[in-house]
Amino acid sequence: MVKFTASERDSLIRRAADIPELLKKNLYSYAPDRPPVLLAGADYYGIWVEHNQDAYFLADMFPEAAWESQKIFMDNQRADGLIPAAVRFEPRVVRYAQLQTVWPFARCALAVADKCHRPEEDYARIYRCACDYDGFLLKYRNRSGSGMVEMFCEYDTGHDRSPRVKDGGIPHACPDGDAANMPELPCMPLIAADLSAMRFGALEAMAELAERLGKSPEAAIHKEQALELKSRMMEKLFDAGDEFFYDLAPQGLRKYRTEHITRIFLNKVVDQELFDRIYNRYLAPGKEFFTSFPYPAVSPEDPSFCKELPMNCWGSNTQMLTLIRALIWMPEYGKNADLQEILGRFLRAYCDYSNDFTQEINPFTGAPVSESANYSPSLLLFKTACEILKG
Repeated sequence: MVKFTASERDSLIRRAADIPELLKKNLYSYAPDRPPVLLAGADYYGIWVEHNQDAYFLADMFPEAAWESQKIFMDNQRADGLIPAAVRFEPRVVRYAQLQTVWPFARCALAVADKCHRPEEDYARIYRCACDYDGFLLKYRNRSGSGMVEMFCEYDTGHDRSPRVKDGGIPHACPDGDAANMPELPCMPLIAADLSAMRFGALEAMAELAERLGKSPEAAIHKEQALELKSRMMEKLFDAGDEFFYDLAPQGLRKYRTEHITRIFLNKVVDQELFDRIYNRYLAPGKEFFTSFPYPAVSPEDPSFCKELPMNCWGSNTQMLTLIRALIWMPEYGKNADLQEILGRFLRAYCDYSNDFTQEINPFTGAPVSESANYSPSLLLFKTACEILKG
């Protein structure tokens, strides 16, 4: 267990008290008659759907902004069901060139609505939005007909600079800036383990929403679809020898050991028994993903690990988006003690280095990788970690 001196503890807790004011700097009023939304922060002047879990943690402090940070995606959903990957500001640009969704919009919006005590019509709107988005995925990201979700570009999963999503000439964004378009490459269509897990989680949330709205027959359909999808993932994407989920190209499994495995957990695809096998082999203390400051975006034992540790690199660095999502899945699978250890190490990095809440840290030293500041996931993670430290 990480130890702190009394002065270090006091310094951390004092700094945590400043977090709400720092978060206010990332609240952006994009319309005069609307509450603000939470920007990603740092060098990202916009709101990304892969950051939707930020709003879940924000809701405890700024509920109106947390809900607006969900509503803006529904307001900008395309007629074909596609939820924008991002809305950028000054100038305002709504981006539809990739999926870039991790924790399903349906699940997060439902959780935020619960925290914010939204009226029933908002739950009905979340449900419609989720159903339309699922329709988009089935029409445009299901060339295999398996119900699993295909990745067409590097930014689809938000794993910038990861060899997993670049090898084979995969472009940054989809052709013509439209997530419906697949590039003509030998590795396509490429079924993605984490995007498929995202759809599984969305179907589970849609079933829950349908039940709440009195649509039990529809709930049953979503549950059946989720079970079918899970069965396909186990059959096609799970390597029993490696005990790992991989992406599937026409040529076979692409065996990259990246943090995408945590997204399988985030969406509760696996039961406790299988989780324990995977976790104890790869992510438990002493295992390959559990570096001095876990979890790196790629296992250091994977040959594709990027040893140069450049900025904004999901080929190596420990990303704050990975850690803030761990706050969700680790307790679900009974890993509270390991989570406390990880958060303790995260706070130790703040004691040892000057860090203005950057996007990523060195997985071996804890040093910040860039000089960017006030990254929203870092702020929210720091506040939560300090609350656990105080407790």
